[in-house]
Amino acid sequence: MLRPFNQLCEPADKSLLVAADAGHATLTGSGTYAMPWHWHDCLMFILPSHGAVELRHEDRRAGTWLSQDRFAVVPSGRAHQTRAGCATHTHVAVYVTSDALHQLDTGVGSLSEFRRRTRTPILVRRTAAIRTLQELSLRNDMNGYGAMATRQALSSALLMQCIGEVIAGKTEPGTSPREHGMALVADLEAFVTRNADQEIPLDTLEARFGISRRHITRLFREGKGISIGEFQQRARYDNACRLLAETDLPIGEVAFRVGFESGAALARAMRRIGGHSPSELRDSMARSVKR
Repeated sequence: MLRPFNQLCEPADKSLLVAADAGHATLTGSGTYAMPWHWHDCLMFILPSHGAVELRHEDRRAGTWLSQDRFAVVPSGRAHQTRAGCATHTHVAVYVTSDALHQLDTGVGSLSEFRRRTRTPILVRRTAAIRTLQELSLRNDMNGYGAMATRQALSSALLMQCIGEVIAGKTEPGTSPREHGMALVADLEAFVTRNADQEIPLDTLEARFGISRRHITRLFREGKGISIGEFQQRARYDNACRLLAETDLPIGEVAFRVGFESGAALARAMRRIGGHSPSELRDSMARSVKR
């Protein structure tokens, strides 16, 4: 099935379109995304933002996993299919026409090396610059003056950065199911860290990540060597140590802010994890500052 560039620029769900002009378009996808075998009359970059995406193409029907450390380039006319690795994934896809690439070739600089590298689908290491531009392009708080122009500029910058990374960057091998599992563990770790002060039932994780409680707990223990509950306790401990060192908040207030029910519960956790009490930590920090 052909999905032409002009069709991509007018998706049925308008919220998926980040920006588009006559030569390139940026769209986002999320949730239980799955796109059966198809091809484009334009080149595609696909970049996961959260979670993982499985890519299969006519040169690699076994499939490979994309996560936050790499993106894929699929040339025009190459049949491929993609699907989300978990229900909470998000990704960005950037499409660019051959005419737009020709204009860059003549107006900005030679794309001969880019064309050589993208004769077949490739995976490329994603840099911090690409990750930043990708995150900015997905912000939903740009609704004021010039919002559309800003999104278009960010989309163009992301395209240029992706092209630059293909030319100068390092190509990556395909990832295995195990590496996909480790990418999922990284997402779980980030989610638990962000929400360490809250109760996080396994049912919540199952609903958010779209995989069973049993699979989540097994993957996490294999990846981190500890349970999710223990990881959350250590995240709370780290947050408590920071507040105790940087503020004069009462110990009970510190405990409440990081997710413990009382100062006594915080003290027990700190004794078990760090071998000291909240007051002992504060005293040691005060002595070190005096020195």
